Order: sequence, then C-alpha cells, then structure tokens
Amino acid sequence: MKRIAIVTIALLLCAWTAFGQTATKYFVAHQGGYIGEATVTVDKKGAVVSASLAEWQGPGGWAEYNGPDGKSWVDGAVVRVPDPLANTASTDPMIKGYMFYVYNLKEDGTYIWSQFTPGKDKFAKPARQYERDFEGLMSNPIRAAAYAKAAREDNLYNVTIDGLKVTLGKKASATVHYGHMDKANKMATYMPLNAASIGYRYNYKALIDFFKAKPTTDFAAFTMKKAKVTIAEDKNIDAGVKAADYTAADDMVFAYADVVTGATYSDFPHYALELQAAYQMALAMQHKAMKK
Repeated sequence: MKRIAIVTIALLLCAWTAFGQTATKYFVAHQGGYIGEATVTVDKKGAVVSASLAEWQGPGGWAEYNGPDGKSWVDGAVVRVPDPLANTASTDPMIKGYMFYVYNLKEDGTYIWSQFTPGKDKFAKPARQYERDFEGLMSNPIRAAAYAKAAREDNLYNVTIDGLKVTLGKKASATVHYGHMDKANKMATYMPLNAASIGYRYNYKALIDFFKAKPTTDFAAFTMKKAKVTIAEDKNIDAGVKAADYTAADDMVFAYADVVTGATYSDFPHYALELQAAYQMALAMQHKAMKK
C-alpha cells in the first residue's frame, strides 16, 4: 500500500508539473528593423518562472555592403531567409522554403528591403513594394519564428543571384554591423553603458526583473520620474563595460504608481506589453491543458 501511495503521489506531481507552460510572442521591434521574441514560462499556479526577450537584427543589421566604397548598400543587395510560407512550389532546394529580400531603390529615392520573387527566368521586385517589405512580412508570426530560429542557428545568408541561380555568400554572423545579432546578448555592443546611460543590457535586466515581479501591471499607464539608478556590475549581463562608468546623478526612469522600475530606455512599455501578451498566452495554454 505504501508503494502504491508513493507512486500515486509521484504521478500526481508529474501531472501538476505538466501544467506549467511556455509561450513566445513574436513582434516587429524597435520601430522596425528587428524581430522580437518575448518568451514567458509560468508554473502550475500561473506565477512567472522565467521571462526573456530577444531582438534579432533584420537585413539592415547584417546584409553585406555592396556599394563601391565597401561601406554602404546600393540597389540590388540580396539576403536569403528561411520561410516555411515562401516559394513552396519551387523544385530548387536553394529557393524552396526561403524568402529573398532585395535592397530596393524606390521611385521617391528612398530604399526598402523588399520581397524578391523568382519568376520564369529571373527574380523580380514586387510592383507594390510598400506592401512586401521585410517588416510587413515579418508581422506574420510563422515567418518571424522561422527568422528568429535561423538567426539563432546562424542560418541567414547573403546571396548573389544570376537569373534563377542562387549562390550563397557570407553568413549574417560574418557581416553583422552592430556587434551581435541579438541586442540582449552580453557580448553585444549595441547601446553600450556610458556616463549618462545604463545601456541596453542593464535596461533589459530592469525590464525582466520588474515584469517577473508584476506581470499584470498596466504597462501603458507609465509615468516618468527623476531617480537615482544604481546598478551592480555583472559580466553575465554586459560583458564589455564597467558599471562604474555610469556616473549620472539621476535619470528619467519609468514608474508605475509609486514603483520605480529602474529602466530608462524608451521601448520599456512596448516590450513589457509584448512580454505580458506571452504571459497571457502561457496562461491560456495552461488552462487548456488542465481541461483535457
């Protein structure tokens, strides 16, 4: 009987553990140019166990420069991105399941990363490129998930195209312009800490810490307060800086009611809302699992 009771309890614990859930919300981040992943895990009671945010650079952060000076783009630079919705009828393994984006000079003299589509004899730019740009297509979470996976696995490529022949060039990791594909990575050089700013990665820590503690906050209802921001140096957060280099007497900090978040960067409420959406998705998935 004792053994039966122990086994029964163990099975019940396993069943309860199974009701913990993880969900990821994909979004276009930083006013475009980055693909965001907000991931939240809740335990069996619905409490936030972990939360994280990744921002993967779009083509503008890693496409190889094709200009004569080697430091700029001109019309015609092309990158290839895994995409389960793209070119599914193609029989060419270099094309099937991939989306191609071309640096496209528009009639008004501005540029946009547009869909580049194989036709009968060659690839072509879209007639309505403003509806076929990188950020617009990445609003589809299926495409965004595939892009984030490819960025994580270093499977994003610069390519050259002659007619319908696709030739792989350098990977994104070999041509990245801003220090690292993911801004939250401790080795990234994007928005570094300096005398006047705690930088991206300590801001990221403040966001995650506050969200985990208060995931149901109305994140759109923020105020800004002057406050002293104190950070403890941690190389696992930002490997390339010294926390002591931040010397500002105070800063404008996001606050909710009387609680100061410690975060100063302008994307805080947006990213917090994306995390909150992932949190709500995880709770919904958990509720569904418990009903089965």
